Amino acid sequence: MKEFRLKKIWGIVISLLLVPALLLTGCSKQVHDPLTMENLAGKRIGVMNGYSSDYIFCMDEYKSYNLQLYRFDMYSDMELALRFNRLDAASMENDEAYVFCRIMPDFVIQLVPVNDMEFGYPFCADKTELLAQFNQWVKDFRKTAEYTDIVKRVEATREAPYQAKKIENIVTTDKVLKVGLFDGWEPVSYINTATDEWEGSDIELITYFANSLGAKVELEPKSYQQMLIELGNGMLDVMLCPETLLYQKDMEMGSNVTMSDGVFLKDIVLLVNKEEP
Repeated sequence: MKEFRLKKIWGIVISLLLVPALLLTGCSKQVHDPLTMENLAGKRIGVMNGYSSDYIFCMDEYKSYNLQLYRFDMYSDMELALRFNRLDAASMENDEAYVFCRIMPDFVIQLVPVNDMEFGYPFCADKTELLAQFNQWVKDFRKTAEYTDIVKRVEATREAPYQAKKIENIVTTDKVLKVGLFDGWEPVSYINTATDEWEGSDIELITYFANSLGAKVELEPKSYQQMLIELGNGMLDVMLCPETLLYQKDMEMGSNVTMSDGVFLKDIVLLVNKEEP
């Protein structure tokens, strides 16, 4: 009986020692071979449901990789899955990734599967004159020093928060430009909590465009789904939500929405846990 009790006690002690060790092992960073296009096949990739990387990795050119795509509705959920090694990598656009890695330095951009993809804005398809005006304007604006400055400040978000510039909305007509957008999306669009004003690269760009029309900018924060509905029925003119131009056919088939010409070039990147030193 004494021997049995000793064995039982030692079993409990060993179990108590092993359980924390197993838990800590599961939660710790793991060393993996760096991701390359050559070893990408079969990897577990996190994507935001319906976003650009989700769309792109479903294209024919990536089917041969047999990627295991895990779709998330929230970035926080994708972050946790990556942090606890339930994913090999998380995919997003480069401007989002700069901020993501700066705020959470446990992650790093390791691979750029897609370079320089054109992103545009969803427009109400009935606003043909407005869309034509924007397309001509953005073609010219991309050649300006102001546009180059915006791009440089977006790239600088790798190291520091986006350095916004206040662009005054110069209204000279009775026109109104109704713009749907998200809050909390650095460097694209967000409310500065110190000033309670909208800031971001795309806020600046759309204000420049409105000024070219002499129009007042009305910024209307909404969910993605609500923006699409209101864009389709003409309650909004444009969504300040840059999307890959690959979406254009789907946008035009699904609702009364179309895409502008290219506004920004963006990369699709893969984030991984930093390797242990």
